Parts: sequence; structure tokens; C-alpha cells
Amino acid sequence: MDTPLAPEVGVDSPDHARELAIQRLKMKQDFKGVLAGGLFAIAVVVVIWALGEGGYFWPMWVMLGVAIAVVGQGWKAYGPSNRITEADVRREMGRSS
Repeated sequence: MDTPLAPEVGVDSPDHARELAIQRLKMKQDFKGVLAGGLFAIAVVVVIWALGEGGYFWPMWVMLGVAIAVVGQGWKAYGPSNRITEADVRREMGRSS
């Protein structure tokens, strides 16, 4: 028995290219904000540590948290988009025939 084809949910069409580009630009701006805020936080805690008596370098824990946030945001902004385009679909269809 034949089943009807499901709509191509998740396939990006050229109509959505502008919205995707705007979304990507916003993510890049967010990345720059997270990076700047993280660097500022690191500078503040290192100054606080330095003004104290030194000793155990506890700002490394803040640095670790900032690094995790920056890597996560950077991956979203600059990593692969994982979007399926019409060109990808056509290329795959050409392979199977």
C-alpha cells in the first residue's frame, strides 16, 4: 500500500533565506556580547583576586564558566547551520537514481 508523501518539514526553501540570514546575524551579535561580558567579568574577578592576598586562584572557575558560555554561543553563531536546503535535496536525489 502506498502512503502519501509527507510535506518537507525542515527543508529550507529560498523564500526563508532572508529570515535565516537575519537570525544568523543576530546570533553573531549575541556572541560578541557574551564574549565582551565574559571578558569584563574575568577582568573584574582577577582584579578582586589580585587586590586580595592572592593565594588560590579561584577566578579560574569564573573563566571556566565564561569559556563554556562563549564556546556554546560561538558554535551557534559560527558553527554549521544543519539546515537542509533544496540544493541538498536535489543533490541527494541525483545520487539515488
